[in-house]
Amino acid sequence: MTSEKRVNSSTTAAPPAAPAAAPAAAPAAGAAAGRIHHSPPAIFLLGGVMGSGLGLALAAALHYLAHVHPLAAYAAGTVANLLFHHVYYHVVYVNGEVRMRTSLPVQLLLYAAVAAISLAPLWVLLNVAHLHFLLAIVCTTALLSAANALLIRISTFSSAALAEVEYAAVEEDFYDEQTDAGRVGAFRAWYHSSRFERLTEFVESHYRPSMRVADLGCGNCRWNVNHRPVTGVDINEKMLAWAQRHGLLADYHICPGLVGSPLPDGQFDLVVCSETLEHLLNYKDVLAEARRILKDDGTLLVTVPYDIFLGPFFLLFNINCVYQGYVKKSLYHKYRCGHINHFTKSRLRQELVDAGFELDRLFVVNGLLLYAAARKAR
Repeated sequence: MTSEKRVNSSTTAAPPAAPAAAPAAAPAAGAAAGRIHHSPPAIFLLGGVMGSGLGLALAAALHYLAHVHPLAAYAAGTVANLLFHHVYYHVVYVNGEVRMRTSLPVQLLLYAAVAAISLAPLWVLLNVAHLHFLLAIVCTTALLSAANALLIRISTFSSAALAEVEYAAVEEDFYDEQTDAGRVGAFRAWYHSSRFERLTEFVESHYRPSMRVADLGCGNCRWNVNHRPVTGVDINEKMLAWAQRHGLLADYHICPGLVGSPLPDGQFDLVVCSETLEHLLNYKDVLAEARRILKDDGTLLVTVPYDIFLGPFFLLFNINCVYQGYVKKSLYHKYRCGHINHFTKSRLRQELVDAGFELDRLFVVNGLLLYAAARKAR
């Protein structure tokens, strides 16, 4: 059977349970459709106006009525603004409008940092531009609000769907290019070369002769330099075909969403899912797919970016996306390469447990990536 025929079977076949599941799902879908949500931009705008108004009013009152030093008054107003937002977004989160997932200690630390940072532009406006206090705090608040909106736009705008379109069209040698310092720069070449080398070591430490290996989201399976018999699943046909021609894949399937492939139940000793889950809206389904095809004593090997907020990966990745997306005009990077999920050690551990796995090992590579080995929970 040719690869093309396998592709057709995996992309056109309907899931066997779909007809039976459809009637049961209909009431839930109808209920969800009946819920009318407020516009998220409107929610953010309302919260911004109310919080900024509260902060400005408190700063002015402390300075003019209590004769507090201008910088101290504005710092107090900024903290009040941020605490208001904490309560405000907690309320709208409860009502299902906006999600906030940062833990309270981290939020409080960030609030203190923002309050401290806000004093720098205020000092300049007061002591260099010699603006009146009220005008200076209004200008500072407007400046910080604009900077906040820009940072949110740059650091959080991801589209799995749009990035997937771009990824599906990238050339077969995309990942080879990423390891070429002459084409992408020394740091990016080191990062990608290192991650492929470390992934090779990670897989080889679990591989034994005659094992069956599947790679979900394999790309061109660049890590498989030892030519193990790997079955690949991906959406980029050019990469898959290139990998098979070069002996990196023994077999492959093109499968939207990486689920619903014809891979048999419980037949694979190793399932690799490397730097894939961060891209997927349906990552829980992909973990379920990995569990389905894995033998009872098999091992799932997962790698994801160690994307802790304001951590090394967060900063470097966003800087690169801004440069590649807005300077070099790469749409794939403008959509932040489709990174819509952000994993810390605790979050990855919990997701694997929720998916029915027992964690054998979880560790950090180069301060930038998380590696995990897990088995089916019994």
